[in-house]
Amino acid sequence: MTEGRRPNIILVVFDSLSENAMVKLGDRLPVLSSFRQNSVRFTKAYVSAPESGPARASLFTGLDMAAHGVWSDGVPLPKREITVPEVFYRNGYKTWLVGRRQLAGVADWTTEHPRAQEYHHFDWAHGPLHRSRQNAYLNWLSSKAPQAYANIFPSQANADDTRIPDAQRQAMADLPDALSFNTWVGVQFCEHLKTNATQPYCGIASFVTGQTMGAWSGNGPCMDALNKRALQQADAALGTLLERVSKDTVIVITAGRGLIGYAPMCEDALNVPLLIRSPYSTPHIVSQTVSTMDIAPTLYRLANIPAPQRIQGQCLLSAPARAWMFSRLRHPDVPQQTALSDGRWKLVSSQDQHSFGAQLQYSLYDLDEDPHENHNLALLNAHDEKLDEMIDLMIDARVALEDRTEPRIAKF
Repeated sequence: MTEGRRPNIILVVFDSLSENAMVKLGDRLPVLSSFRQNSVRFTKAYVSAPESGPARASLFTGLDMAAHGVWSDGVPLPKREITVPEVFYRNGYKTWLVGRRQLAGVADWTTEHPRAQEYHHFDWAHGPLHRSRQNAYLNWLSSKAPQAYANIFPSQANADDTRIPDAQRQAMADLPDALSFNTWVGVQFCEHLKTNATQPYCGIASFVTGQTMGAWSGNGPCMDALNKRALQQADAALGTLLERVSKDTVIVITAGRGLIGYAPMCEDALNVPLLIRSPYSTPHIVSQTVSTMDIAPTLYRLANIPAPQRIQGQCLLSAPARAWMFSRLRHPDVPQQTALSDGRWKLVSSQDQHSFGAQLQYSLYDLDEDPHENHNLALLNAHDEKLDEMIDLMIDARVALEDRTEPRIAKF
């Protein structure tokens, strides 16, 4: 980095995408594939939670769930916490967001609002099927293609019934690419690029690639599969965006969470893409375990601006010091679960939160030999020593992630 230089920053966030899915679909994602080959790629980047709200709170604050307090979806980020765009705003950057934010409750078609000094431009849209009156995408669609909008939404939104009929979902999915949500994200983002080029900027493009598309899934807590067509639309929009940025722009691509299926703590749910293209680094692969809460301090270092005092993530520009990943699920309708991995071995603990004093249940996997986590080695006495070792490491990780930012003002 050049001391004192203030590069432009672009943060691209997919709502639901795993590292594994991105690699498998590489032939259908030419822009992402090319970007992956020409960036610093972290192959073992993990979210702090498999739920969007807690994971995004960690991404945008650099704090663990236990510190920022967003323990499940629907819990708003406390006002005391400082987000990445707030830091850039206060340091003279133009800031904007296009697409999803999800740092507050958005049930019943409610709206998220930016903070007083967070975004200069806020084109918020939780997704194409989230029917808030402030959904900027739906406002764009209704003006761009009023008949298509009327076909999808023939009646007013009902906040007491947020289920989306299958026919309505299909009608939205059948829109031509030029009218898709992710195309709109790219178009609107490029508009901000044109009008905010006179000073450093921090722009956030937040694509929606999960099947839920901003609406209730109807599949229970956390469930979300990949919408491959939406991902391809996002890939094309990303290509348009990249054509319009200068080569000295720092671009970070990641996901708010992975893909949630039958096992919310599986690798596909926790291991997400993390790609950084910067004029200050050459393309290479980093195989050490890192967290998406490390993105915030990395952006501050790249922009030569001070990080908030209250931060736990580690800058990724130096060799990552954390040799493990730690993720928690605290959804009110399922047993509370915690996952820890050292890169090869993975431990998942589960406890019925509604039964006081319930014993922890453990699952142990050798990811090198069993990447799909089909064989629970905690059930075999031959792995008792490794199980005890991983339980000790999980305790150490909890201690390491304790929040010690409050100043000590007395000696007693």
